[in-house]
Amino acid sequence: MKMELKTKNMEGFLTILGKNDDDATQEGSIYLSNDDELIKETVEHLKKGYDKEKYTFIESKYTNRNIKEYIPLEILRLMIMIMMKKIKELNSEITLYDIGYEFGRYINPKNYMELKKFFRKNNLGVLKIESKNPLIIKVNDCALCDGLKSNEPICYFDAGVLAGAYECILNKTVVVDEIRCMAQGADACYFKIEPVK
Repeated sequence: MKMELKTKNMEGFLTILGKNDDDATQEGSIYLSNDDELIKETVEHLKKGYDKEKYTFIESKYTNRNIKEYIPLEILRLMIMIMMKKIKELNSEITLYDIGYEFGRYINPKNYMELKKFFRKNNLGVLKIESKNPLIIKVNDCALCDGLKSNEPICYFDAGVLAGAYECILNKTVVVDEIRCMAQGADACYFKIEPVK
């Protein structure tokens, strides 16, 4: 995916991105890096530590750290909140969705129960089928957004994971939209899953 972004004030925009080289601009345009490489690299990293038999990640495949306790969830959520603000500024939500989608396909669940088990074992949230027509998945206790504040849904990665996973379950391409989010004050996160026609 190659994007071209035009702006009247390139110097200000480059300052936001932390870039300051003249090669980045070309006749008033900037070419952002290709997200496909970032998606591939991120998914490969996730795959490296994921145990398909146990549905969990094995930390020793990532690091040699002696401290084995998990990072406090509040620190992770704060990082996510800051990251989401930056992602929104750059209109790059699709990248998070694509990363989730590719990893959801890698998980390759055979049915809803396997997907539910993956979410639960990795403390991502508790899945429940809220409606079958249309298919709406409710995620209670969402690890990524519970406690955060936003005026719109922010669980793009989760939506992508559900899209990739449900493509495997249904054997057809689907689109997933988060229609309500805990960050908006909802009781849970709700994802609508629709086959692509």
